[in-house]
Amino acid sequence: MLEKLAGRLKWKHTGGKIRVEIPVRGKWALFVLAIFLAVLWALGVLLYRHAYPPENDAATFWACVVSGTAGICFIAFLLVMWSIAGKTILTLDPLELKLQKRVLGIEWGAGTFATNSVCSLRYIPPTYLYAFRTDTDPSTSKVVFQTNNKTRSFAGGITEREACALIDCMLEVYQFPKDRRLNYSGTTS
Repeated sequence: MLEKLAGRLKWKHTGGKIRVEIPVRGKWALFVLAIFLAVLWALGVLLYRHAYPPENDAATFWACVVSGTAGICFIAFLLVMWSIAGKTILTLDPLELKLQKRVLGIEWGAGTFATNSVCSLRYIPPTYLYAFRTDTDPSTSKVVFQTNNKTRSFAGGITEREACALIDCMLEVYQFPKDRRLNYSGTTS
C-alpha cells in the first residue's frame, strides 16, 4: 500500500528501496494537440477524396479512412489519458534508478540508470509566463539529474514542497554527488 509523501506524491519504502508515484500535472496543450490531430486527419481525408475520387476502389478508400480514423482516435485518446491519468513511477535502490511512464497501468516508456552514475540531482522551479508578469507556469517545474554526460528530467509540474520531499527520500537511499555550485533547488549557492 502506498502512503502519501507530499502533495500529490505517494510512496512506499521497503528496506533500502523506495517507490514513488508522481502523477502528471494536466496540460491543456495535450487536449489542443488531440483536437488538432483529429481535424488534420479529417482535412486530409477530404483533400484525398477530392483529389482521388473513390469511384474505382471505394472499398480500399473506406478501409483506409476507417483504419486511419481509428489510429488517430487512439493517439488522441492516449494523449488525453496521459494528461488525466498519467504517472511517472520512480524506483530507487542503492544500485539502480528506474523511471517509468505509465498511462492506465500501461508502460509508455522507461529508463534505467546506475545509481552511482547519477549526479547533480536538483529541482528546477517554474518559469515565468511572460517577461513583465510575476505569475509562473507550474507545468515547467521539474526534477533533473546528470547521468552519462546527459541531463535527464522527470516529475514535470512538481511543486517545490513535493520536490523537497522527493529529493529527501532519494537522499535517504543514496547520497547522490552534486555539483558544488548548485544546491538541491537548482539555484547557485
